Amino acid sequence: MPTHITEIKEPVSVNEANLLESQSTIDCTSSERKTAIKEQDDEIGSDSTTTSSSSLQENNSSWQNPDYFSSSFKEYIFVATCMIANLLNQAGQSQVLSAMNVISDSFHSSTGGQTWLMASFPLVSGSFILISGRLGDIYGLKRMMIGGFIFMIIWSLICGFTNYAHSDTFFIVARAFQGLGISFILPNVMGLVGNIYKVGTLRKNVVISLIGIMAPTGSCFGALWGGLIVTENPKQWPWIFYAYAVAAAVCLVMGYYTVPDNIPTNVNGFTMDWIGSVLGVIGLILFNFVWNQGPIVGWEKAYIIVLLIVSVIFLIAFFVYEIKYAKVPLLPKAVTQNGHILTILTVLFLGWGSFGIWTFYYFAFQLNLREYSPVWSGGTFFVFIIFGTVAATTVALTIKKVGPAILLFFSAIGFTCGSIIMSVTPVHQTYWRNTFGMQIILVFGMDLPFPASSIILSDYLPMQYQGMAVSLVNTIVNYSTSLCLGMGTTVERQINKSGDDLLKGYRAALYFGVGIAGLGACIAFLNVCHDIWSKRNAKDPKDLQRCGTGSNI
Repeated sequence: MPTHITEIKEPVSVNEANLLESQSTIDCTSSERKTAIKEQDDEIGSDSTTTSSSSLQENNSSWQNPDYFSSSFKEYIFVATCMIANLLNQAGQSQVLSAMNVISDSFHSSTGGQTWLMASFPLVSGSFILISGRLGDIYGLKRMMIGGFIFMIIWSLICGFTNYAHSDTFFIVARAFQGLGISFILPNVMGLVGNIYKVGTLRKNVVISLIGIMAPTGSCFGALWGGLIVTENPKQWPWIFYAYAVAAAVCLVMGYYTVPDNIPTNVNGFTMDWIGSVLGVIGLILFNFVWNQGPIVGWEKAYIIVLLIVSVIFLIAFFVYEIKYAKVPLLPKAVTQNGHILTILTVLFLGWGSFGIWTFYYFAFQLNLREYSPVWSGGTFFVFIIFGTVAATTVALTIKKVGPAILLFFSAIGFTCGSIIMSVTPVHQTYWRNTFGMQIILVFGMDLPFPASSIILSDYLPMQYQGMAVSLVNTIVNYSTSLCLGMGTTVERQINKSGDDLLKGYRAALYFGVGIAGLGACIAFLNVCHDIWSKRNAKDPKDLQRCGTGSNI
């Protein structure tokens, strides 16, 4: 842990905290940081010829505090816990997609409301992740993570129990609370990683990349498991959620056992920004709700227009309060005044928003037009596991040399090309042509940005913001997935008003996904050009070490 953080023993004032943020950002360009990272890398590369415990402790000190793990086995279980947490996050979104027709028929609900089966989970998780990360920073990352697991397990079981209530509204609400549980897990898990592993070390990059591998893997397992359950007997669909709860319970036990109890908590005496939190959550949820509900009931409904106006008012009030009045804002100046971080978040939003559209309409295309079985439609995601591993490994090994700007650009290209291919794929074409190829491309779009952006934000924000740092990434990923799906559905409903031309409506939504992904690619390209220009015009070699620029991270 960096010296200038660990030396802080007593709470400081808000002004002093803001000064610490600025100083932390400056420190990432200093020769001291450069030397420290070089020393860490040198220590990682050093060979050890003895197996004694003292030697092991000396080696471990190069990448973490040796007091955190009593054995290598315990560390491995901790990493596995973090990986499963991200798997559960992605599986939670895709677990209903391959079975969406079965679940809709079970509740006798209209096909128009199927978007809520997917959208309700990331809607709530994306709206609360930033807050849960801050709560973890203040009250303890491990404590918030365990609470999130317990909450998610309970509501996952309730999702299954809704089968006896015969209410699709109850099911959607239960899905939303399930997403609330995951919102308290992943950001705090990533905050733990940011605190345990030292800045700039290969080991930290590898751990975050391993967690990133679980994004495409979770998407595949969620969809495949849902398909397997309902293919044998459609009435068994509640077991999709019972099994999910069991997996979460196992992960909870692993986390309780392996997560260190001595990680510093709120060493700067920060307080929770409750006013900003309320304004932000209400605004985000209402705005997202309107875009997903509007296409279903019609935009001419009075309450849709009223809620849209109210949501915009709350969001404006949130930003005004955070900028002018909040003493300890949810988004500190280290984020809002860093153009590279804001650019990364924008590209993430547009890319993952397009992927949310692609994911829903991919399954609608396979189930309703190609008439695949649920298990086969879910099984087609196997490509994500294989090439997702390749993509995440590529990030871990190349991020220092290639740089996050290049990786994010290729990610945006992947999202764009994947949506383009899906929008022109013929219904009766074999899976092994367009569909297989576009999934390979999309895997890199999906897997490149998460490790890269998480590493950047974790490394270049102060230690007291580790939970919040990765919360930003997950907020953008989850929230954009739900919001942009609602926007894509709006486009579909406008083009296919009669409901008789499914293919035309699906393609219209995918065209919208192509548009926002392409915009993200353009922004990512401009960011690459800016980095190249900055390095060529740098007067001082130290300028090349600035946070977020080019390849010299």
